[in-house]
This record gives sequence, structure tokens and C-alpha cells, in this order.
Amino acid sequence: MSRLTLVLVSWMWLAPVWAAEPLVKPAVTKSANLKVAAAPRSAVVAQAKRLLLAKDYLGFRIWIHKAYFMKLRSFEWYELKNLVTAYSNKAGFDLIPYWNARFPAGKSEIDKQLEHADTLMLTEKFEEAFAEYQKAAITLKVQARTRSDARVLLPFVLHSMGRALYGAGRFAEALGVYQWIGNNYPRIRQVLFEKMWSAFKAGNVEVALGAVASQRSAYFARFLSPEAYLIQTYLYKRLCRTDDLKEVVDEMHKYEGLLAKADDADWIASDAETLTLFRLGDRPTVETDDVHLISIPEREKEKSQIKQALKNAFEAQRPKLLADLKTASAYAHLANVTDTRDVLKPIKVLKSRDEYLKLDLEIWPADSNEDWVDEIGKHVLIGESLCKQNR
Repeated sequence: MSRLTLVLVSWMWLAPVWAAEPLVKPAVTKSANLKVAAAPRSAVVAQAKRLLLAKDYLGFRIWIHKAYFMKLRSFEWYELKNLVTAYSNKAGFDLIPYWNARFPAGKSEIDKQLEHADTLMLTEKFEEAFAEYQKAAITLKVQARTRSDARVLLPFVLHSMGRALYGAGRFAEALGVYQWIGNNYPRIRQVLFEKMWSAFKAGNVEVALGAVASQRSAYFARFLSPEAYLIQTYLYKRLCRTDDLKEVVDEMHKYEGLLAKADDADWIASDAETLTLFRLGDRPTVETDDVHLISIPEREKEKSQIKQALKNAFEAQRPKLLADLKTASAYAHLANVTDTRDVLKPIKVLKSRDEYLKLDLEIWPADSNEDWVDEIGKHVLIGESLCKQNR
């Protein structure tokens, strides 16, 4: 694999945070719901809040489906919009674009600004996109003091800011923005993945490998994305750490084996959006659930649709994952059998422990498996290059 190929692979994820189609599109059909009369002033919102208070997130999800076809006033749509956003990590992130499409005219100025920024991103006008995301972030930071939906949306905008900076080639600045995003952000593993690429592009080998270490937290799936393995094989070769390289290759082969058997457990756990939906689809009905408002058959149907959608998404992505793993494995094999010391400049000196502690970064020894949730995203590699010993 050439260095050009390595660069091209890094652009696979570079798109607006909200640009992609939702994984699971709620299956809503034209039915009796279309004939539902206008709800009392706040009844539809009150029911939604009651379901959330009871932690009946599956019921809330189904209620939002029903509300889609009710005759709503604009303020009711807006209140439900805030609830959908605030509880997206419980009821499904796919509800956000779904509900926003219900009343396009009700979009706030922030919504319009972010849509404009997304359009700029898709046309690779990264500097302009960054400026728009930054303006939105400043506004949301103020609103977040009093509004839960703004607090939820802010890290998504910061995520987009980091992507825009990366697209503009401002890798060190992108790395700085990614550092602002907290561990409770539902897409934190994706942020760590992008942080890895930003650090790699900025030449911060230790931070790049540290970001890989953070992706290995016990809070995530066992296996990484193919690109994360690709970065490791490239950097471990530059560090002449052949034992570490062998471990990465062995892990890729294990992942390939599971994917070949159509085992989707680790795929589901690798992303907050898929994991949220999986938990909803696997949730048993409990006594506190309102089975009068949302019947048992409705709940079972929704769970069945979620499970089928996840299965379809996995089967659609599995061939690509297998192909990307084979590509990364081929590169690792090439790195092992080919003397590339004249092509890949060895890294002989790493920064000191004290230098990283001054940057408020946790120390991650190369042979340590210990992990804490508040340290996720703050790892760096403290280990020596073995290139000196191998010459």
C-alpha cells in the first residue's frame, strides 16, 4: 500500500456529522394516525414527557412516530423537537433528522446555519464551513446554560468544527478542538478515531497511538475500525516495534474471522447509535411502561423493525469491513517482509513524560491495559523507539 493510499483512506469519514441518512428509518405508513384530530394544547407533549419520566424510551420513540402524523401547532413540534434532541441517546439518534423533516419551516437560525455549514463541508469548502460551525458553537455555548437541547447539540457542532479543520489541513488545530469534546459525547469513539488521524497528520505519533489506546477502552467494542489498525501498522513500523505490529495483525485476523461468521456483536457495540438502537430492540416490557398508550403489539413490532434494520445495516457494511481489514493486513505484511527503512523515516526520539503532563495528558505505558473512563481521550504512548536497537 502506498502512502497515497493511506492518505485517501483517511478521508472516508470526512462528512458533516448530521449529513448521513439515519441507520434506522422509522417505519411509518399512512394509516389511521393521519386522521387523528388536533391534540389538546399540550396533551401530546405531556404524554411524551410522561413516557420519558417513566424511562419508557421505547414508548417515547413510538409516540414520536405517532405524533409525526398528528395535527400539531408549531410550539408543540418545537417542544417535541427539544425532547427528541435531549433524549436521542436513549430513544435513538435517527429520530433527530426524522422529526426535523416533520416541519422544515420551524427550523431555528442555528438549524439553518448548521445546514449551510454542512453544505459547505460537502462541497469541500472547509474554511467557510469551519467559520459557520464556530459561530453556531458560540451561540450554543451561551444557550447551554439554560437549555438542555443546546447542551446536547454543542459537542456535535464541536465535532463538525474538528472535521472542517481537518479538511482544511489544519491538523494541529483540529486535534485541539477534538480535545474539547467530553467523554459523555455519544460519538466519542468516532472522535477518538478522528483525533488519531489528526495527530498522525500533525506528526504527533505518541498522541496518535494514545488515541488508539483510548479506542481500546473496555467501554467500547473489542475490535477497532480497519483504519485504526492501518495507522497502528504504519506507526509501529516507523517505531520498529515488531512485536506490537504482530499483535495488531493477530487481532485483525480474529476480527476477520468473526465478520466472516456474520457475528455482529462487536459491530453493534462499536457505535453509540447502533448500540442505543440495539438496547431498545432488546428491551423487555416492564410494569412502569404505559401499555394503554403504547400497546404491547406496537412495542413488539417496533423492536422487530429495529432488529431487522440493524441486521440489514450490518450485512451491508460487512463486505466493506472485510475488504478494509484485508487491505490493512496486506499493508502490515508488506511492512514485515520489505525493508522500508529508507522510505519510512524511523522515529528515534519521543517527548518526555513531563512534557505531556504539562499538557494535562494521562500517561499510557506501551504495555499497560489499565483504563478509566475519565481518562478516555487523554492517552499518549510513553515507550521508546526500537529503531536504534535494530540498526
